[in-house]
Amino acid sequence: MTRMDHVGDVAPALLLQMKDGERVLVLLDSVRYRDPSIRVDRVKLSFPNPTGQWPSTLSRYFETLDGPGAATVSSGGVGEIRVQTLAAGEGFFLHGESLLAHEAGIQFRLSALATFQMPNQGWVCLEGTELTGPGTFAFQTLGNALTFRLGPGETVRCAPHAFLGMTPGVGVRVQIFGGSPGFPFHHFFPLVDLTGPGTVLVHSGEYVPPSSAPEGP
Repeated sequence: MTRMDHVGDVAPALLLQMKDGERVLVLLDSVRYRDPSIRVDRVKLSFPNPTGQWPSTLSRYFETLDGPGAATVSSGGVGEIRVQTLAAGEGFFLHGESLLAHEAGIQFRLSALATFQMPNQGWVCLEGTELTGPGTFAFQTLGNALTFRLGPGETVRCAPHAFLGMTPGVGVRVQIFGGSPGFPFHHFFPLVDLTGPGTVLVHSGEYVPPSSAPEGP
């Protein structure tokens, strides 16, 4: 199993130490250092659009690192890096913008956690990246992160951009607040109710997708 370690403080990096035959998928153009023995390539993963809208297929591009050797990966962001290991068949839902790296043995797919309709804006989807073990993955928060271990019926309410991750089985419901008379007529905002049993992660930052996301070859 690939060893993943959090290194650095201000803008931390992820240190990957791979044995021969081990492969890790990382963010495109995120490698800051690698041993000459590390082989690099790019892969394209395609999935049915979980929202059911056009286009019918969505794609994600990753850079592959093949051992043996060591490499460091960084998003350039400020926030804690966490490493988590999944047993065979164990799952976790993660905000896709937070994922730094995952072992090739982990199953990866896009999932629609909830859909909701914003007044005068149409339907919006709260998407998650579903990871299924066995294997290890690493993700980065923006700002501070909190972990809630919820019992049956216990609920955490957060803004959609504060959602970071959760275990399968947690219930997701989105409610729309705002509007007149307590708010300006045009001001509506969604809040997400996450209900146990299970573990929920939220953070204080907000992921903003780049205006021109890198693509594969």
